[in-house]
Amino acid sequence: MFLDTKTLYYDVEPFLFYILCEYDSTGYHVAGYYSKEKRSVQGYNLSCIMILPPKQREGYGKLLIEFSYLLSKKEGMPGSPEKPLSDFGLLSYRSYWRRAIYEILLNVSQKTNCAVSIDAISKKTGMTVDDIISTLQTDGMLQRQPGVSNYALVVDAKRIEGYVEKAREKNPRRIDPSKLRWAPFLTKGAAVLEQPKGDDELSAGELSV
Repeated sequence: MFLDTKTLYYDVEPFLFYILCEYDSTGYHVAGYYSKEKRSVQGYNLSCIMILPPKQREGYGKLLIEFSYLLSKKEGMPGSPEKPLSDFGLLSYRSYWRRAIYEILLNVSQKTNCAVSIDAISKKTGMTVDDIISTLQTDGMLQRQPGVSNYALVVDAKRIEGYVEKAREKNPRRIDPSKLRWAPFLTKGAAVLEQPKGDDELSAGELSV
């Protein structure tokens, strides 16, 4: 839970914190959280993520990762987690990236005369082009075309369909984008101002499930 690469020596004012809670008859119970810089020069959409030990292996980590990319799409800017990633963090992200990309490729493969570009995948997922290319290269799905400098995306429909089915069975929890109540933070110099909201509205980035 405590990583040398994520040690904070100053204050937490530059960060936003998104808290994941379980709800039952006794109220809300914290299950985990992730933090995000209010203004990230590198375009990071997640700084640190933590799931409490009793709540691990329940799909909450990927749920928070999915939420971070939902906010990236709302902001209209592709995002990526803060580097360097821990070994476990890299495994978790590669699994999430693969599922997100494969779901789009599976949808495209089921249509006739339909093509998809890496830029289009980026817009649909909120992922950066670099993370998409890295995932596709790791899976051997980008191949150089003979005689030219371009690469072709080679898709095995049965392979990605099998992966997506298993991923959905293993992690059925998903974010419902229609439940998001979100407002951007307005920045002016070093100040960060939150847009006003009514009493019946949720604060920026909160999700009502």
